[in-house]
Amino acid sequence: MAKKLEEWPWRDKYGDYAMVPVPEKETRSLLSIFYVYTGVLACIAVLWGGATIGTQFCLKDAVLVAIVGSAILSVIGGLTAPIGGVSKASTYLNMRFPFGMLGSKVFGTILAGISSGIGWFAVQAWLFGIIIHTLAPQAWWANVGVAAIWGGALMVTTAAIGFRGLASLSYIAVPFFMLLAGIGIMIGVEGGGGFAGIAAIAPTAPVSFGIGVTEVVGMYAVGGVITADISRYAKRYYDGSVAWIVQLMIFQVYMLVGAAMLTLVTGAANVAQALLVGGAGLGAFLMAMLGQWTTNDNNLYSGALSFSLWIPTKKSYITIGEGIIGITVAALIGFVAGEAMAPFQEFLTLLGKIIPPIGGVLLADFYLFRWYRGIPFKKRYQFKPGMKFAQVNWVGWASMIAATVLGGWVIKGGIACLNGLIIAFVLYAMIAILCDKAGIAIEFGEHTIDETGM
Repeated sequence: MAKKLEEWPWRDKYGDYAMVPVPEKETRSLLSIFYVYTGVLACIAVLWGGATIGTQFCLKDAVLVAIVGSAILSVIGGLTAPIGGVSKASTYLNMRFPFGMLGSKVFGTILAGISSGIGWFAVQAWLFGIIIHTLAPQAWWANVGVAAIWGGALMVTTAAIGFRGLASLSYIAVPFFMLLAGIGIMIGVEGGGGFAGIAAIAPTAPVSFGIGVTEVVGMYAVGGVITADISRYAKRYYDGSVAWIVQLMIFQVYMLVGAAMLTLVTGAANVAQALLVGGAGLGAFLMAMLGQWTTNDNNLYSGALSFSLWIPTKKSYITIGEGIIGITVAALIGFVAGEAMAPFQEFLTLLGKIIPPIGGVLLADFYLFRWYRGIPFKKRYQFKPGMKFAQVNWVGWASMIAATVLGGWVIKGGIACLNGLIIAFVLYAMIAILCDKAGIAIEFGEHTIDETGM
């Protein structure tokens, strides 16, 4: 063990290996990785997403939307997770290859700092506030905005601890949350007169199949692209993929469909209200506490990793800072929008359009362009002190921006999230390989990292 410590050439100056690869002595088992991923999934936002589907689709179509959306997320995360397993580095360090140093900061901040560390944290804290308000509608401390403030403050605590805090809390939250989701399904089945009765119920606000899938992908698109933040701790490079795909195709589909069934029967998109009607009041409260806590811990954790690229200080300080910003945003949404679901649906759709193209570029560079260059799989994305990186990889920038615009807004057919992912993948691979064959540089500028990763 001492020999491994001496061979590790890095200095973890900023904490939790935010800027350097994870050493072998800190790697964890497949079960540990699975629990952290599932702890992120075990949140009220997933049930709320399922409830949204329940207002838009009949039961059969809701099941298909859940499966297709989860399958797309399985592909994204299942392919990005091994990148972290190979490099042992966070998503934002890995992005230095396809985007350059500056690009890793810019798109890493969009991907996790803004979308996850602030955006998703704020949305989750706001949903927490809605649940608390549903449970105690007359209490001043249960006002949506007020509850978002004190609930968000609670969530900041364990996130500052890092990976250990996430894993410990997930072991408590995941089994309970899955049990509660099952209770919701049973309430729906009983109230709807069995599966046949639920299948006959028509949606109240029908939308196209593509929009439904984009909402599902948007709900977890950030998580799919940043799987390396957790899989970098895996003992084997493929453990992250196994853990990610299993928790999506089994547990996410299970929770989405269960919530959709509950909403079809009760007509309420407010999951907490539906559970209260079914007699699961205490369970709804505990679900709010544990489910939101584990998920928002991970939002802050991943967001802090990306902000570490800009702010050279302890990750725990960054976590607290972004938590304060997120709490402020959550409170504003709570005081202005209250319990209205429009902000949540718009947020999911936006993420489903802008996040997959970032993943498409990352996948194209690691799997196709590095293969074309003859770099063995386990030798790709390896970091060493003194290593030089380009400041800008213009192909990565151009592919991501073009794919976002084309896939998200210009092309009207198909599924927006899948369009953006495929276009980004194809554009990057095609342009990078053609430029390499023609001797055209795709990278500009130079930056050398030291033993701290900066």
